[in-house]
Amino acid sequence: MRTIRRLAAAVALVTASAGCSVYDDLTTTDFAQQDADAIVAAASEAMLGVTSLRMTGQVRDGGEQFFVDLSMDRDDRCTGTFRVGGSHLDIRRIGDRAWLKGEAGAFNRLGGGSVPRQALDRLSSSWLLVDARTARRLCDFEGLLATFEVVDFGQEQDGRKGSGKGSSKQAEGDATVPSTVVEETTIDGDKAVHLTASPGGAHDENTWVLSEEPHHVVKLESTSMRDGGTLSFSEFDAPVEVEPPPRKDVIRP
Repeated sequence: MRTIRRLAAAVALVTASAGCSVYDDLTTTDFAQQDADAIVAAASEAMLGVTSLRMTGQVRDGGEQFFVDLSMDRDDRCTGTFRVGGSHLDIRRIGDRAWLKGEAGAFNRLGGGSVPRQALDRLSSSWLLVDARTARRLCDFEGLLATFEVVDFGQEQDGRKGSGKGSSKQAEGDATVPSTVVEETTIDGDKAVHLTASPGGAHDENTWVLSEEPHHVVKLESTSMRDGGTLSFSEFDAPVEVEPPPRKDVIRP
């Protein structure tokens, strides 16, 4: 009994002196205990090496809300669905060719409500072949990956060294944005590190990075009311199979 009491007293003393940090150190991965600089760099390296992914979630563009579910790869193959105003729009892309097909409501919403009824009926029953420029803008995989690239990492624009432990400098347009580690959490059963930044102080930008290698970004969230939203990323490096629509079902603009 005396031994147990001594052990209990020792445990109580250690816990009191260390506080919650003991529990945090035992349950938090080594990756999550790094500073934000290292985590951002690891995430950037992992994402720039991705060959394909699936992107799901909702985004706002000029106040208009869109829901997306797209699979895309480095070879300009893409397939999935946009949803706007309760109506869906399917997309397929192979290289410089892309096709759209969707419900009349989606085309009418995107066309500002001025699309003739006859055209809407045809668009909802056939695939529309879009021009090469539009195809390149749709499912821009390389452009998406470029958003994860770290520019002027750890450096202020005037050449001075960035901030220390717990923060990082990430590119936001031509400026650098401080990013800090919030916590380690769980997303779909996997541990992930939550980072946050506040560009201009106007809204928050949140990023979740997998704690285990490869350190993929699995979620992005922006609280901007105009062009924010939430996107999740999964199915990294999985094959993206896209079949062109039958020629008889394709119309040209």
